Amino acid sequence: MDSIIPTCIVAGTTLAGLLWFWSSSSVPVPPGPSGNVIFGSALELRKSTAFWLTFANWSKKYGSIISFRLLFRRIIVIDDPKIVTYLFEKKAAQYSDRYVNQMAKLGEWDHDIIFIEYGPTLKHYRTLLQRALNNRVALDYLPIQEYEAKRLIRRLYDTPESFMKHIHLMAGSVAIRMVYGYKVESVEDQLVQAAERVMSIFSDIMTPGRWMVEAFPPLRYLPKWFPGTGFHQVVASSRPILHAYAQDTFDFTKSELAKGTAEPSFTSKLLQPDIGGELTSKEELNIKRVASSLYGAASDTTVSAVKTFFLAMTLYPAVQTKAQGEIACYLQQRQPGSSLFITVADREKLPYTSALVRELLRWHPVAKLTAHRSCGQDDNNVVIDDKVYRIPAHTVVIANIWGMLHNPEVYPDPEKFIPERYLVANPSPLPELYAFGFGRRLA
Repeated sequence: MDSIIPTCIVAGTTLAGLLWFWSSSSVPVPPGPSGNVIFGSALELRKSTAFWLTFANWSKKYGSIISFRLLFRRIIVIDDPKIVTYLFEKKAAQYSDRYVNQMAKLGEWDHDIIFIEYGPTLKHYRTLLQRALNNRVALDYLPIQEYEAKRLIRRLYDTPESFMKHIHLMAGSVAIRMVYGYKVESVEDQLVQAAERVMSIFSDIMTPGRWMVEAFPPLRYLPKWFPGTGFHQVVASSRPILHAYAQDTFDFTKSELAKGTAEPSFTSKLLQPDIGGELTSKEELNIKRVASSLYGAASDTTVSAVKTFFLAMTLYPAVQTKAQGEIACYLQQRQPGSSLFITVADREKLPYTSALVRELLRWHPVAKLTAHRSCGQDDNNVVIDDKVYRIPAHTVVIANIWGMLHNPEVYPDPEKFIPERYLVANPSPLPELYAFGFGRRLA
């Protein structure tokens, strides 16, 4: 009897969902693969090793905006910047909600800034970010980045064979010091190791297609012993690790503030209210949540970008030689006694090297896909090339950043690493326009 009830729940929910999904409407959804009658395109996507490539191939067949089904969840994918701008910026109020990650919901991480839905709490999180990470304050963190970059160069010189370990240490050191004011001395540092475990957990949790509960949310209500519910065990084992890391790093900054030895950081700035002000326990919790999310975002993207740099320089030695020559020539022209270390301030004097950095963003973008979600009502007036489409309520809308930055009509020979594409009379669009997302969820 105990096993019959969960089965009936799943079967009944599936039938109701399919009947709802197949409801008729005079306005069509965008074209796309029909897939299996029950699973939609879920089985095909589970075989894909890179969803952005699969989506790009579908776009070649069906157009710049496509739709498909995962069970009874509708997915929209767009690889045209104009369409993304139209939806995420001109219709921002309707497309600012984040897709609800079911694993995050089970683990009680859905209050983190990377998962939280659009609303008053997200607006407050953005206010906190603006206070401690605005353009003026961001300049205060440049010395940290330069210091850790120098340490990376020294480690690469001493033990080049360990370059992957050095990259992770550099990225983690920059992120944890900027967010918490904690200075890392070695890769064996306990907080860095804890942070790496956290990043590994989030990478597993957020892998598209990894968990059936994401395509079929009612599974989250099944008991832990029911077949196919291994995600319950993963969440249960991950929850204490993630909570402990967020608390330990936050407590470190609070302790340093109490002793008067806190280094300026995102967290320390927010924990010191204006004169006469006092932080509530709720505000402290908000700061802790935003800070813990920031570490992952900063560290993960830095690691990805630096790894891409090493890959590009290995595959395109002529590009490396040209950039190295530009830097050497620039250093020779400096005043005697000047630093031999290049900083952000030198970027305008190094056009080819700057173009190289831009090409890194395009060639292997850090965020290949960004997912938004429509709000609670159908949008029956999505006008694309004089055609009117419908985007149903609660649809997951994905921007294929990789597809946009590998469009051969915009970036000729997109698979090749060509910094020169930004140095000609009519340069390709700057990849940073797309690489960091769109609309209110812009990174």
